[in-house]
Amino acid sequence: MIISATANAQERVGISLSNYGGINSVHLNPSQLVNSKLYYDVNLLSADIFLQNNFIFIHNADFRLRDMLSRNPVFPTNEVKGEGLDYDPSVEFIDVFEQTDFYGPSFSIVLGGHAVGFFTRAVTMTQVNQFPGYLGTLIYEGFDEDSLHGMPQHDGEFDFASVGWGEIGLSYATTFYKYRYNHWSVGSNLRWLMGYSGAYLQNYDADYTVINQDRIDIRNLDARIGYSLPLDYNTNDFPAPGSFFKGRGMAADVGITFRRNRELPDTRKAQKYCDEAFEDYIYKIGVSLLDLGAITFTDNAAEQFFNNVSADWDQLDTLQFSSINSLTHQLSTVFYGDSLASFSSDRIKIGMPAALSLQADYNYHPNWYLSAVVVVPLQTSAFQLRRPGQAIVNLRYETSKFEMSLPVSLYDFKKLRVGLAARLHMVTIGTDHLGGYFGAGDFYGMDFYVAVKFHIEKGWCGRYKPQSDCRYLDF
Repeated sequence: MIISATANAQERVGISLSNYGGINSVHLNPSQLVNSKLYYDVNLLSADIFLQNNFIFIHNADFRLRDMLSRNPVFPTNEVKGEGLDYDPSVEFIDVFEQTDFYGPSFSIVLGGHAVGFFTRAVTMTQVNQFPGYLGTLIYEGFDEDSLHGMPQHDGEFDFASVGWGEIGLSYATTFYKYRYNHWSVGSNLRWLMGYSGAYLQNYDADYTVINQDRIDIRNLDARIGYSLPLDYNTNDFPAPGSFFKGRGMAADVGITFRRNRELPDTRKAQKYCDEAFEDYIYKIGVSLLDLGAITFTDNAAEQFFNNVSADWDQLDTLQFSSINSLTHQLSTVFYGDSLASFSSDRIKIGMPAALSLQADYNYHPNWYLSAVVVVPLQTSAFQLRRPGQAIVNLRYETSKFEMSLPVSLYDFKKLRVGLAARLHMVTIGTDHLGGYFGAGDFYGMDFYVAVKFHIEKGWCGRYKPQSDCRYLDF
């Protein structure tokens, strides 16, 4: 997993901060829906791909985006030391975050002071937190690397989680207080989660020495491993018999937004909901809690618990594992003397990547906005996905037909990245990590998102003009 995880449009700033984001903005703050410039919004298809790690990379001189995107793609290899695909042996702890996120048919509509939405998604997410750099090097180089032998290691807590799921969600937002220039709104998403795979590893303590390629002295191991995979654990056949979705769960997002409008509200009542005009603002501030929930896997699920066990494990080079069960049975035999003793549960629960988000948006000139977003991860479950923290500043120019964003972010609050996003009518393309594609240093990850959608703006009932143009004159 460490080696393969080399590639998140995690926050999709070019869409989620836009007043034209519509249904795509509710995953940053659901109260955004009623504050949108859109009366009606339909998402046809949106996708984002994100991968970032601090261990595996492609050398700057060997990264060619055009080669990877060609009809016969050419990918760098690790055949030559110091070229192509490589790793950083100086890394003390390895962190990885991967996300692929596809939005299917989704829509939203604003009905005066209320807004409702419906969305569908398919997501895979993988996270590695504080994985020891020595173990990463050992996996990359192999147990036969002499320089890694005879070095006593003591590793504290580290964890891994990976989940694939689909979801169906409902969104609702409403204006709950409105007086003169002040506008308050609140919103929430309720999401039904259907997990098709999930796994986690939680290491509490590991004390060991790799003696040679055939032997490892494990003085103490305290760890849990849980999994529910679409495989037959006896044969590794895919897919496993049984239902496609192995787990079920619920999640929720809640948010609130304060908006300071530029003008006093129009007291005239619109004859149709689509005739309601957007009220321009000077600034708005939002707070949201995201991804509060979990998936419980009960189909084809197992947890193995190694509770402060030890073993002097030799003849490693002769071990052969033909299936997941043969591996877990062997581990249980080595540590407990019983092939089934490590089994602890036939169900696992994995929490969603909960976070606290703060947003601010300042309209300092017609069509020009300066925004800021902070995302802080929260611990809500014993075993859960954890999204990296981010601090983002974004300069945005937006009109109904064209929009451009320039986000500058601190990924994990320490790695500086510059992005670019553009929308032309129905299509948005963007990245929060532009430098990764153009050789600005070695290639440690990627980020790309695209959305295809259509909408009807507030104040216009489809293609028909309102009954009186006087409503739209500025005085």
